[in-house]
Amino acid sequence: MKSLTKIALGILCGFLTSCGQVAQAQDKPNVVLIYIDDLGYGDLGCYGCTDIPTPNIDRLAKEGVRFTASYITNPPCCPSRCSLMMGQYGQRFGKYGMSRGLPIPEDRPTLARFLTEHGYVTGQIGKWDIGTQRQGPLNVGFTEVSKNPPRKKSNTGGPSKYFCVDEGGETVWLTDYDGDLMTGFIERHKSDPFFLYWSPQAVHSSNKEVPERLTDRTSAPNNRRKLAGAIVSVDDQVGKLLEALDQDGLRNNTLVIFSSDNGANGSEGGSSRPYTGGKGQGTQKEGWVRVPTLFSMPGVLPEGKQYDGLIANFDFYSTIASLTTQTIPQHCDGVDLFPYLCGEQSGDAHQYLHWLNNEPGDAVRRHLIAVRWQDWRLYKKYDKDPWQLFDLESDPREEHDIASQHPDVVTQMAAQHEAWTRTLTPLGEIPKIRTGEPIIPTGHGWAFAPGKDND
Repeated sequence: MKSLTKIALGILCGFLTSCGQVAQAQDKPNVVLIYIDDLGYGDLGCYGCTDIPTPNIDRLAKEGVRFTASYITNPPCCPSRCSLMMGQYGQRFGKYGMSRGLPIPEDRPTLARFLTEHGYVTGQIGKWDIGTQRQGPLNVGFTEVSKNPPRKKSNTGGPSKYFCVDEGGETVWLTDYDGDLMTGFIERHKSDPFFLYWSPQAVHSSNKEVPERLTDRTSAPNNRRKLAGAIVSVDDQVGKLLEALDQDGLRNNTLVIFSSDNGANGSEGGSSRPYTGGKGQGTQKEGWVRVPTLFSMPGVLPEGKQYDGLIANFDFYSTIASLTTQTIPQHCDGVDLFPYLCGEQSGDAHQYLHWLNNEPGDAVRRHLIAVRWQDWRLYKKYDKDPWQLFDLESDPREEHDIASQHPDVVTQMAAQHEAWTRTLTPLGEIPKIRTGEPIIPTGHGWAFAPGKDND
């Protein structure tokens, strides 16, 4: 009877979220997906950080759901983004490490193409790092992409990473420039269903250009002061975004997802607290793959909730697809998270999550074979290595290997990992593609897919 009631309501009202909140058909939900580069689990106020003020990001947590076990199953940046945009383990299409330049598959839709085909305006701002030189955002489903603005010359004579020149010839901080593009996109499409994907260059190293006007707003020590300033600049743009959504009356009809492409960069002072490890050194540890993640949609999702179940970044695709179209493409490895967040389903969204970073040509430090189940983490660096087992609840720093004390757990988890590997595609070959066209067009404003314009 409960399921029949839901079906009836869905037919009557045109849209029904899995939380039981009904909206009119003309209020088709919007989605903003913010994907930060190298943001650590311990570098936001809502995750316990005390030396970097992030009031706007913390507002997302206060007005939404904070995840404590959100994972990147294909680190680092390039494979993480490919998995995100395809909604599945990267190994499904032969990506077992960085493999920069490996094509993303064209026999299944990216998240952007899926939403475009369902009537959404889809916009991309910032870093891409997905697929081949011929698979820029306009080639894989986005209807518009922000152009790459000219950079100011740095002190060394080369182009600056974080200072750009705007249309008026003024030098501006790139993250601020991105924030203005976000609000402009929302203003232009406030009457349309839209999907906006923003992935800023911040917080990716090196952050040495971060100005004092940003670092002075933090109490971070010198070893992470520049990183802290970059995080503050990201928080400012989240504030711009929320203000724009509020002003246009879109806040309650827009799902905002905030996450990171992998864990903290320790060389920049990034924090994985209470876990250890991260980008660079420590990539076999929890801190490289566990990331901060927030979902916020007031009036639809619970507010101020913490969800401790296992999720992965490929769940974003499935959740967005279910929210916007009530369907999930068959190729997706993810699940709709809304029932778990609203109490309709209990426990972990995934019983097991798996890692297999063993691309022969990839940096040795990135090799990782691992499984997560309940509070257990099983991992090793190479196939020839013995498994190590850790209880993350009692030992979050992974200081005590207890594999010998729990051989049954090791056997069970290893068997699950082996079964998963048998479903995967062989290692993909990176094609030699040379093209004179940039992946992201240069200039100011927006570039549009063929047949699309800014009307």
